[in-house]
Amino acid sequence: MRKLVLFSLVGLFLTSCSKNDEERFIFEEERILDVETGDEYHLKNMDTMTVVHIDGMTEPITVSSTPFAESEKLEKMMAAYKKKIDERKENLIKKQKEIIKEQRIDRYAEYDNEELMNHYNELHSNDAPFEQQMDVVIELVRREEVLEIDVANLLEVDSSQVDFDLEYTPDETQ
Repeated sequence: MRKLVLFSLVGLFLTSCSKNDEERFIFEEERILDVETGDEYHLKNMDTMTVVHIDGMTEPITVSSTPFAESEKLEKMMAAYKKKIDERKENLIKKQKEIIKEQRIDRYAEYDNEELMNHYNELHSNDAPFEQQMDVVIELVRREEVLEIDVANLLEVDSSQVDFDLEYTPDETQ
């Protein structure tokens, strides 16, 4: 009888060890569920996951030390996660650029094109901060009063210093 129980236990152990890891883990968008232990692995960033054990305890763990670290599904999940993060960054940058453009338009709304050009000339002759001069020139380019290719010459700088996405916050004293 002992041999039969021992043989059954060994057989059960071997079949559970040979069980495919792909069946053991359920991969979702940013979460992996271990159906064998009940643990949940939540993706925190590209290197770290948070494990939520079945008893509610949580702990950080490196992605490379997870039981599914070398699985193809994890690689696909990480690639999708990276793509999602990159898209978020790109969208935030686009939104920030739009805000900067709107603020610039509002800042110079009271100037007509000639007044704005005169304002730039005054700033330039008084050696105003480069960012302020650049801000005015960008608005002149948007209004098509100055061509993009002429900006470096107008500012008297190297073309590598020209940044059309420059964020400028005017000082209240100016």
